[in-house]
Parts: sequence; C-alpha cells; structure tokens
Amino acid sequence: MSLLAVMVGIIGGLSAWAFRMLIGVIHNLFFLGRFSFSYDANFHTSSGPWGVGIIIIPVIGALGVAWLVKNFAPEAKGHGVPEVIDAIHYGGGRIRPVVAAVKSLASGLCIGSGGSVGREGPIIQISTALASTLGQFFELPVRQRITLIAAGAASGIGATFNAPLGGIVFSMELMLVSVNAANIFQVSLATVVATYIGRMLLGLAPAFDIPALRLPELHLMEPSALLFFLPLGIIIGLGSVLFIRGVYKTEDFFDAIPGNYYLRHALGMVCVGVIMYAMQRVTGNYYIEGIGYATIADTLSGLLTDPYFLLALLALKYIATCLTLGSGGSGGIFSPSLFMGGVTGAIFGQVLHSLLPYISIGPSTFAVAGIAAAVGGTTGAVITAVIMTFEMTRDYNAIFPVLLCATTAYAVRKGICRESIYTLKPLRRGHIVPEGLQAAIEPSMRVGDLMKRNFSILESGGQAQNNHEVTIMTRDGKIVGPAHPVPASLHRRTKMESLITDRYIIVSPETDMMEILRALKKSGAELVLVSKNPGSLLAEDIVGVLTKQKIIDEAERAAELL
Repeated sequence: MSLLAVMVGIIGGLSAWAFRMLIGVIHNLFFLGRFSFSYDANFHTSSGPWGVGIIIIPVIGALGVAWLVKNFAPEAKGHGVPEVIDAIHYGGGRIRPVVAAVKSLASGLCIGSGGSVGREGPIIQISTALASTLGQFFELPVRQRITLIAAGAASGIGATFNAPLGGIVFSMELMLVSVNAANIFQVSLATVVATYIGRMLLGLAPAFDIPALRLPELHLMEPSALLFFLPLGIIIGLGSVLFIRGVYKTEDFFDAIPGNYYLRHALGMVCVGVIMYAMQRVTGNYYIEGIGYATIADTLSGLLTDPYFLLALLALKYIATCLTLGSGGSGGIFSPSLFMGGVTGAIFGQVLHSLLPYISIGPSTFAVAGIAAAVGGTTGAVITAVIMTFEMTRDYNAIFPVLLCATTAYAVRKGICRESIYTLKPLRRGHIVPEGLQAAIEPSMRVGDLMKRNFSILESGGQAQNNHEVTIMTRDGKIVGPAHPVPASLHRRTKMESLITDRYIIVSPETDMMEILRALKKSGAELVLVSKNPGSLLAEDIVGVLTKQKIIDEAERAAELL
C-alpha cells in the first residue's frame, strides 16, 4: 500500500502539472489566438483579437464539453467531487479510467474557454480515477481502494494549490470513511510526493502571492474587532445556502428546457460570453471568466475598493457560475467559492471602514476570512477551508478571523441547508453520504432517509391482508400496534389482532440512526413507526415504517467500506 501510495502521489503531481498546462494552451488559443503553455491565472488576460467574437468562445468550449461528456463519460459533467464521493460510498471505490482522460479534456475546455469554474474538482476526479484504476488493477479490497482514492484527492489538491495540509485534511473530511493511522500515513505519503513534484514543476509560491499579507511578525488583534467576523460569517453562511441552491436550481431549469445537451449547454455559455464581453468593454478586464484568481488577487491586494463594483462582481460571478455548471459545464466549485467569499469579505470590510474608520483590521483581512468562510460553508469541509486559506495566502495573522468566520458560516449553512454542495447531488439520487469527519455513515442518516411507505392502516376487527409490509392496527384512529404480513400458511381470514406486536417504537423522520439503534436496543423492539408527531399516537400522522433488518442491511453495506 505504501508503494502504491507513492505511485498515486507521482500520478497526482504530474496530473496537476499536465492539467495546468492543458488549461494554459486552450486559454491562450481561445483568448489570444496563439499557442503557448505560459498562463498565470493570477494576472488578468489581455484583450484578444476577436472583439465581440469573444462571446462565441465559451460556446465553442461548451460544444466540445458536451461531445466528450455525452459520448465517453457522463461522470465528467459537473464539478466532479460528488461523483467521487458517490463512488466511495455506493460504487465500491470503482471509478472508470476513461473518466480521467475525459475530465481532463472537458474541464480544460470549459475553464480555458472562460467557463466560471475551478481546477480543484477536475484534478480531484482525474487523480482519484487513476488511483481507483490502480486499486482495481491490483484487485485491492474496497477499503484499500478507498484509501488510494483519498490519497489521489489529497495529492491532486496538494500539488494544484501548493497546499499539502489542506489536501490531507480534505481527504479526512470528505473522502475517508474512517480515519486511522494506516490510511492517514498513506494519504500523507502520496500528498508529500505530489506536492514536491508540484513545487518542482509549478514553483514554490503560494496560490495568492500577496507580499502585504505575509507580515514579518505576528500581532494580536483587539478582541472587540474580532466580533465583526461573526456577522460576516452569518452573511456568507446565508450566501452559501444561496449558492448551493442556485447551482442545482439552475441545473433543473436547463434540464427542463426542450432540446438536447448541446443546445442547453451552448445556451448557458453564450450568456457567460455576453457577461465576459460586457465586463471587458466596460472595465478593460474580463474579471469573472475562468477560475477568477486575478480578481481574487486584486481583492486581497486592495486594488478593488469600490463596494458597488465589488457587489456587481459578486452578482455576476454567481450568475456565471450557476450558468456554467447548471447548463452542463465541467469544473470545480472551489474557485468560484474563493472568489465570492473574498469579494463578500472585501465589501463587508470596505463598508465597515466607511462607518467605523478607526478599526484596526484592514479590508484584506475580511477578504481572507471570507474566502475560508465561503469554502467551508459551501463544501462542508470547514477545517480544510481554514488550513488551505493559510496555505494559499500565508497570512497567519488572520487565523482568528478565519476560524470565527468559517465556523460561523458553516453553522449557519448547516442550520438552514443540511446538505453541502458536494453531498446534495448524491442525495438527489437517493444516496446518503456523511459530511465532514464522521467515522461511519450511520450518524449522517435520518430515519426519513431509509423508511418505507409500504404500510396500510386498518381499523380493529378488519381481516388479514398480505399486500403490505406492515399493517398498523387502530382503534378510534389511535394506534393499537403494528402487525407484520400474514404468513402464507395462515388462513386469509385470520384476525389481524392475533398478529399485532408490542415490539415497536415511534419516532420522527428527523431522528438519526444512532439514536434509533440505541432505542431499539433499550426497548428490544424490531419495528420503527415514523410519525410526524410521535407523541400523539394518531395513525394519520404515520408517514413510514422501518424494520430492524433494513437498518442491519444498511450497516452491513457501510461496514464493507471501513
């Protein structure tokens, strides 16, 4: 496994470099009309020779993406990480090798032609597909394939963002089903190898090399000033909910449009092209195209200070990202989250300084905190967000604001929207996955996720039935008890009262599985009745049933992953 981890690290580091080069070639061809690998996303792209024709560039990229995804790998559509998570929990750690090639080309086309998406989703899907292929080739058991997948994700992030700690913690929070000494060692080994290769090929500088942020010495902020990061966290938490729902609502909107994938994606990307062209004509820069690092760097450097212009950038980036992903683009959501969080923090800091000019914290610190908050709130990987923000900016003075802001945003989003942008997609397929450093899948599931609706309600004195899994007997509308199906050996006129069991409990749909397991053990029950109002005993409130065997089956499936 250690040798395989080293191989995964080599693959991750080289894949990150090759993917960056591919994006550079495509971007330079599409925007500047020249062949070159040289492309630094932290600097704005100059105006190309196409004029108004730049509007068509994202459409050309969209047609290429649609052709690749439709004909070779549907899994390459979207931001990639949900597909990897789904493969871990429901696919036995199997990802087709063709996904790596198709995702590389599709995301390279999408980002290079101006699609408002990021690099992290593609590199995660590319490196995990190759790691999974390696595990399948050597016929590893499921748990070891998952370890290699997690190592692939960590190595891809570490090499791409020059953030090895962030890569390791990302895998711990979102990829590994359980965390132990062995798999952490292998993930770390792969990440060190990949990041070392990334530094050799891509340089040692952090993702956002802003000298003003790397202060020579630490200083202690005023305690009262730290309180301002709580409302910023609340605002970004609400924004995270809006972003998650916006992406999937836009996807549903485009799916409902008559026509095929090519038409829908082209329609979305021509809108993105119009926004790009309008921004370039009005401001001289595209600002919202691609991964948006140049705009983030401007925000962190304090070059963008007008709150109204920042607000316009925030709105346009949100629209462009929803259009890109919702219409069928291929790319990550990490970079758009960085963009929107940083801009939101900068707006908050500028407005605060205009109202309270005496505060000692500069707008750039609010932007740094906003970056972490948006990533943590949107993805659910809040510890990853905190660590990666430091690794990408090297601004350790901002660690207290980052912690306060990111955890507040995460708590607000979680309180309103249970699922992250990564876990909502599998849930829409009926697949429940945990979010963030959960040792097993059971704590992430609710009774409402597993319950069955195959039950009937029968007033006392009725005849036996065998067409439902459970029959709930009632007297005057109140529950007497549940009865299991009538055995074939019994006469059909058997009274249901003779089959009633008292070994059941009544709970709400929001009760988590660990609580259910404890209640079943304590009561010796075999059956769970799920009620909208568990204390009423009214049969009309019953919305589903869940057997102990169903819980055992789900636990067995989860156990295979550990």
